[in-house]
Amino acid sequence: MSSSLEAIKRVIAAFERSDWTEIDVRAGDVRVHLAAGEPTTPPALRPIVTAAPAAETGIETGAEPGIETGEAPATTDSFPAGAHVVVSPSPGIIWRSPEPGAPPFVTAGDVVDASLTVCIVEVMKLMSHVKAGAAGEVVGVYVDNGVSVEKGAPLFAIAPSGPPS
Repeated sequence: MSSSLEAIKRVIAAFERSDWTEIDVRAGDVRVHLAAGEPTTPPALRPIVTAAPAAETGIETGAEPGIETGEAPATTDSFPAGAHVVVSPSPGIIWRSPEPGAPPFVTAGDVVDASLTVCIVEVMKLMSHVKAGAAGEVVGVYVDNGVSVEKGAPLFAIAPSGPPS
C-alpha cells in the first residue's frame, strides 16, 4: 500500500475521531477535503421496513412490514421507544451487503449481536464496517443500499434484549 494512501487513511481517521467540521489537506498533487455539519436526516433516507406495528413504534407508516414507507423520523423522539439507533460514523455511501448480489447484513426482524456488522460506509474507497452496537432485534431500517448519507444519519433501530452492550 502506498504511503499516500496510508496518509489519507490517517487523516480520515483523525477527522472521524475529532469534533472538527472541516479539513483540507494538500500534499503534492493529492488533496483531501472532508466536511461534516450538524447531523441531519437527508431527504433520501426513509424507513424501509419496521418489524413492530406502528402503534408500538410511534412511526405511522400505514404499510405492512417489508413495504417501503414514508420519510425517516427526523428526531430521536420518533424512533421506537428504547431503541438503540445505529448512525453513520461518517459521510459516505451505504452498502447493506458485503458484495453486490449478496443478501444484506441485516433486515428487519433479525436478532443481532452488538458486534455484528450491519452495513458498510464507503468514503473515498475506504470501507468502514458499522457494528450494531447493541444486542437485540432490528426494528427499523432507514436507508437503502447505495445511498449517500451524512455523518450521524440514522441507519437502523435495534430493540435491545437483555442488559445494554
